[in-house]
Amino acid sequence: MIFRGLSWLFVFNLVLHTAAYGQHNTRDSVLVCSLIDKAESFFTRSAYDSALHYCNEAEQYARKRQYPKGIAFAIIEKTDILIDKNDLTAADLLTPQTFGIGKQLNDSLITAIAWMQMAQVRMYGQRPEEAVTYFRRAIDHHFAAHPGRYAALAFNDFGYTCGVLGDLEGKARNLLLALNAYETLEGYFGEKAAVLNNLATLYHELKQRDKAIDYARQSLSYREKAGDPGRLALGCCNLSQFYLGVNDSAAGVYQLRCLKYAEQSGEEDRILHALATSSLVATSRKDTSAALHYELKSVALMEKSGRQQNMLAKRYISVGMAYRNSDSLLAERYFNKAATLAGTLRDKYTLRDLQWQLAGFYKSRGNYQLAYQAYNQYILYRDSIVQDNTAATIAALETRFESQKKDNEISRLKAAQDIRGLQIEKQEAVIAGNLLEAKRQEDQIELLSQAKELQELKYAAQREQLEKQILQASNNAQKLMLSDKEKLLRGRLLKTTQLTRNLLYAGIIILLLSGYFLFSRYQLKRKIQEQQAMMAIRNNIAKDLHDEIGSALTSIRILSEVSGRNLSGDSNKTHAYLQQITEQSAAAQQGMSDIVWAVRPENDTLENMVIRMREYAAATLESKDVITSIRIDESLLEKTLDMHQRRDFLLLYKEAINNIAKHAEARNVDITLRRQADQLEMIIMDDGRGFDPSGSTSSNGLRNMEARAQLLGGRLSVQTATGNGTSITLYLPAVTRYMNM
Repeated sequence: MIFRGLSWLFVFNLVLHTAAYGQHNTRDSVLVCSLIDKAESFFTRSAYDSALHYCNEAEQYARKRQYPKGIAFAIIEKTDILIDKNDLTAADLLTPQTFGIGKQLNDSLITAIAWMQMAQVRMYGQRPEEAVTYFRRAIDHHFAAHPGRYAALAFNDFGYTCGVLGDLEGKARNLLLALNAYETLEGYFGEKAAVLNNLATLYHELKQRDKAIDYARQSLSYREKAGDPGRLALGCCNLSQFYLGVNDSAAGVYQLRCLKYAEQSGEEDRILHALATSSLVATSRKDTSAALHYELKSVALMEKSGRQQNMLAKRYISVGMAYRNSDSLLAERYFNKAATLAGTLRDKYTLRDLQWQLAGFYKSRGNYQLAYQAYNQYILYRDSIVQDNTAATIAALETRFESQKKDNEISRLKAAQDIRGLQIEKQEAVIAGNLLEAKRQEDQIELLSQAKELQELKYAAQREQLEKQILQASNNAQKLMLSDKEKLLRGRLLKTTQLTRNLLYAGIIILLLSGYFLFSRYQLKRKIQEQQAMMAIRNNIAKDLHDEIGSALTSIRILSEVSGRNLSGDSNKTHAYLQQITEQSAAAQQGMSDIVWAVRPENDTLENMVIRMREYAAATLESKDVITSIRIDESLLEKTLDMHQRRDFLLLYKEAINNIAKHAEARNVDITLRRQADQLEMIIMDDGRGFDPSGSTSSNGLRNMEARAQLLGGRLSVQTATGNGTSITLYLPAVTRYMNM
């Protein structure tokens, strides 16, 4: 980030230097600074040509007067202008001149500024790793010990670079140092606001919304003091986006302020940023018409200015996507605009994204031919971008290698020069008879020689690393070429193997026919097995109907005949027979219901079994004022039993409930269904009068339940005594054999 308005600092440093060294009069420094001040005034209005003109005048005057301090600050101002103009190549050529003057004057400030500008060139040139090295040199050499406006700028830009590299801790540390440096200075509201805004962005990246909003609000308060509408628009846009999803009403308020300040500034970039923020806010509110309105305003503004053509092509695609579902003709029109503009700009990235969207657009409309063509174009652009990126990577690595080579050569020459100077001083000390001074100079020569050797080793390691990277990039390019050649070879191979393919097809057909024959036999066998299983089920149902319903109907018939013969006789006896007929009919109906319930597959789960158990307990016990409690392990609810297991399980349960209803005279019944290890346990407890298990009456019921338990593969445990209630426990071992556990 280049902070404008530093000319007063140049004046102060120039006048101070003149007073200290007395080599040039105040008139020279004031004249140079006045020219730099004029350049600065044009610089703040982005009138780069006029600003550079006055910088050149200041430099020429300083050179004519042999005024190196003035030359240095004129070049510093010129470098700032070129960096802001994005002419990084020209700026990079000037920084060594500033560095040389700083070393010549032994001026730590000028040297540190030169290193900082070298870092800025690399930061804006997408070379953040190199920028870090120069920022550290500038800070360690001067700014760490001399906090001030330039130090704050260095810390701020260093923090930004750390963020680009993903070092969020380094970003936070340097931004806080920048903020501390500004706290020692009066004013500078715009610069303080920029640092606070960077801190807000950092905390937004860390998902700490509260801190992000707090720093953004502080930044906005400084921007209000500075009174720059463009920067106010930036701050309001950021706050609006930070509030999205947290406080939508606040997001809307700052979005409106953002639009207002952007229009006041008249800066196209700020207006476009405000429109983009407004579109985001509208989208978050699901107001698609408002979002589309802001997108169209962005398009109209960029079409009018003729700037940012790459961004305009992308906005065309966004508008086309917005119209995709509502107006396909307008969508296609904007897609075509994007294709024309991106084709003119030869922007492969935008063309790639466009073809991807077109493929989806045509597919949604059912035009699969055009969708396929668009997808093929997408693949072509994608592969072409990969090849271009590989070539660019190789070129960048070679440029970096040459740059480091020159830097290391300069370092070696400087070290050699320092060694020669120390050798001369050593000889002078020997001549003068100062042996201690000669010894000290000799030690310094040895240290410099060792440093030179280390520098050469470091240079060799860097050269080896860069060569490896270049080889790797070349290897990637060769892989792409090999991939293309492999595609050609595969095509030729397909043409020359048609006979083999036909033979394979014939073999596959034979295998398919054989497989079809075997599969048909398998299906027939399976169908027979299914029919046999169905016959077994029908036989079981018939047997159950015969056993359950047949016996009940026979009993009803006999009772009906007996009651018919006694109609003219004992009415009480006839009434008893009719009551038995009613009970037998109800039992037959319940038995039929149980058979149908057990057959239906939707009743496989224990959850449905429990529902059936609750219904039966309620119908049987509640009429006798018996309080019933049923508890089941929830992990068993989704488990299943097959049809026969369900029926036997339910009949055993009903036998136990019937016994309680008829004989127990209980007031409370507890039923528990749970899993213990690999066993399923059903426990039925009552507080009735109990019974003697050895009695003949009870033995019949117990034998029925034990028979059911054996059919289920389990066992039955009965604990009872006269007057102490009864506890019946059914154990089904090896649960996984019976249900899906």
